[in-house]
Amino acid sequence: MVHEEIYDLGDIDPKARRPVLGAAATGHHRAPVSSFRSSAPPGVGGALAGSLSLVVPGLGHMLAGEIAWGLFYLTAVGFCAAILWALLDTLERIVPTLRLLDVPSAILVVAFMSLAGLTMLLHVAAVLHAHAIAAHQDGTAPHPIVAAIASIAVPGWGQLLAGHRRRAALFLTGVWLLGTAWLVVTPTGIKLLERLGLSLPGAIKDGWGPAALLATPLVLWVIAVYDAAAGAAAERRGA
Repeated sequence: MVHEEIYDLGDIDPKARRPVLGAAATGHHRAPVSSFRSSAPPGVGGALAGSLSLVVPGLGHMLAGEIAWGLFYLTAVGFCAAILWALLDTLERIVPTLRLLDVPSAILVVAFMSLAGLTMLLHVAAVLHAHAIAAHQDGTAPHPIVAAIASIAVPGWGQLLAGHRRRAALFLTGVWLLGTAWLVVTPTGIKLLERLGLSLPGAIKDGWGPAALLATPLVLWVIAVYDAAAGAAAERRGA
């Protein structure tokens, strides 16, 4: 004899939301994973995170809890720097090889400029992004003297401490460009250009070039220091 039993399963609604594991015991539903947003630990504000990434790209992100972003900026800047060093170290062997293959040596100039520009963009982006993700924990703006001293050390640092990211980006980019220009006119830079079959115009080496390279950094530093102090004073008055 076959026993047949019928169970009443009730009404099944396919649109009904399935309970999350543990919800029945607590009486509460767990929030979706996408609703959680990583935040910086207490005491890690935008000024500290941006300053750390100014020294080591990605370090500010890691301290603020953004490990993935920190590793991205650290490895990206490190990769560009490693490629630049490899090109410089093997330049004496690369140039004859390119000539043997009838490849113009100007391609190396493009490679150097591209890598240097990418490194600059990554470094500035790391500083600004680290400041942005932790800026909500910043308190009172720094004293104008502190901001001025910071911009004396590195133009743009005082602006970063005061929360002015766009101005900080402007001055940091200027430092990068001036540093690159100084490297080009050094004896090492001139020898590097000669290996690539290039040479600087005489006016840059012996004419207005040295005067411009001395005056431009001085003007940049003075403007950066004044702007940092004025910006910090304005922020403190507004607070």
